[in-house]
Amino acid sequence: MKKLAALCLSMVVCMALLTGTALADKYKPGTYKGSAKGYSTPQHAGRIEVEVTVDANAIKDIKLVAFEQTDKGAQAEFVAQAKDKIPAEIVGKQSLNVESVAKASASSMGIELAVAQCLEQATVAYKDGTYKGKAVGYQNPSHPGEIEVEVTIAGGKISNIAVPTFHQTEQGKQGELSAEAKNKIPGEIVAKQSVAVDSVAKASMSSDGIKLAVARALEQAR
Repeated sequence: MKKLAALCLSMVVCMALLTGTALADKYKPGTYKGSAKGYSTPQHAGRIEVEVTVDANAIKDIKLVAFEQTDKGAQAEFVAQAKDKIPAEIVGKQSLNVESVAKASASSMGIELAVAQCLEQATVAYKDGTYKGKAVGYQNPSHPGEIEVEVTIAGGKISNIAVPTFHQTEQGKQGELSAEAKNKIPGEIVAKQSVAVDSVAKASMSSDGIKLAVARALEQAR
């Protein structure tokens, strides 16, 4: 009976290999560096740099090698929580789809986007199709901040990014800047084939929300 079971298993594996249905590697094993900007002040530039180690199919470790966030007052407590919590949750969940630390969303998103850059470098290939991703950008009492994107992969490349949901402020100068982010960031990601693009000045949360939503969509394409 054991020999028969082993033979059947071998046949299944062989058939999977022949038909191309065997699990393909997601990542090129190694350690990769990525950087992004989190919460910044005149005293702290906001730079975040990470080193992410992966094997063929999993994120194994995330190290923060630079974390130029505020270290004074009440805000520092929330930022420290993000530093400790976000990397561990990404590894635990094997996904960028983790909740930001309350009152430290910019620092949380900065870590996630730096990790996203590493995973881009490590990715073996993207599967063609259209994938959805969500994130939260700039929030206020009138706008919940939800951003949803649809990322289309064709020929293994990012060919289009649509933003069907963009609950950001629409009033005044901030509304203009948010609209600029919506119009500018998707095209730049497509052109660069990476979420490592500059945010729109004074609309960093909206910009980062779009980038993070795209990074979460790309996870599904690996």
